[in-house]
Amino acid sequence: MKTVLIVDDDALVLEAIDLLLSRAEGFRSIRAQGVASARSDLQQARIDVLVADVILAGSTTGIELCEHAIERHPAIAIVVITADNEVQRDEIPTRGIFLRKPFGGEQLLGAIDAALKKAVAESHKPARAD
Repeated sequence: MKTVLIVDDDALVLEAIDLLLSRAEGFRSIRAQGVASARSDLQQARIDVLVADVILAGSTTGIELCEHAIERHPAIAIVVITADNEVQRDEIPTRGIFLRKPFGGEQLLGAIDAALKKAVAESHKPARAD
């Protein structure tokens, strides 16, 4: 069972993703409506996948939250979602999968699967000697 933390400040998006994951096999989801709640969840629970909107209320972006999550959980899979056409794929963490809103359930499940595979590959890379 994979635990997915969903972070968005739109309650309808949270509900829709939560409902989708509750119907998909192998997932348990936690909803966070904002950065403070998400940071708390990242500290208190083992999170396998973070699905985060780029634009969140407050001064912290979803991208910054993803970077924090990777520091806290080095093996975490990342899916970054956004409706903002200004955000580009190269702005998100290298292990992240980028998904532009609106998207369908199959697209999201595919992105989560790809993110999980990418996270496993990243965690098996040898550490870089700088």
